[in-house]
Amino acid sequence: MREKPMLVFINRFTVSGDPLEFERAFAETAAHLARQPGFIRYRLVRSTEDPRSYANVAEWETAAALREALRGPGFDDHARRLRELARSEPQFYDVVTETDAIRSRR
Repeated sequence: MREKPMLVFINRFTVSGDPLEFERAFAETAAHLARQPGFIRYRLVRSTEDPRSYANVAEWETAAALREALRGPGFDDHARRLRELARSEPQFYDVVTETDAIRSRR
């Protein structure tokens, strides 16, 4: 069981621009967000069936921490750049249960 609750933020992207340019822009945005209070980790994944379909799976301590980071200085420029390259579908999730290989072997 997790000691501290967290929020999972999943943002699905459909890229209309150059996928490599999107990946670079996303990496810059992720680096910016990684410096914000409450950030835990993120993972950008690409569909194996549709190379223009991506998802960002990010973990934050709270929804408030993420919302504050999105309102903070500098984020608007990142968001504008990503919107030029892709359409997004953001969604918040609470962790209900989780396991990993180490825990499942115990």
